[in-house]
Amino acid sequence: MCMHNNRRSVDALIDSIAELDEQELDRLQAAIDRRRGSLKKEKKKQSTVLERREHRNGVLQLEGRAYRRKKDGELTERGPYWYFHYREGGKQRTLYIGKTENPEAKVNEIMEGEGDA
Repeated sequence: MCMHNNRRSVDALIDSIAELDEQELDRLQAAIDRRRGSLKKEKKKQSTVLERREHRNGVLQLEGRAYRRKKDGELTERGPYWYFHYREGGKQRTLYIGKTENPEAKVNEIMEGEGDA
């Protein structure tokens, strides 16, 4: 779908809202609520940043992960795990650190092991 056409149809919808009566607004709100609910159900995995620290040339993040199980749709939480997000050669990179009490030392160890100190 072309984004320009989609934007025009959304703009037209927003413009037409001014002409709706209360009953039509209630129907529209119910449709929006249903759509939001279905989007939340479609979401497969989620990540929550629990802590964020500047380090070296990037950011350390402690992230909690949650996944929807295929068999019953139940949300399963994992972690929290440390990740190091940084840029290298103009590209964003993510390095999985795992569970540790000292993520800075672990990042230094991994990066120096790659000869990238």
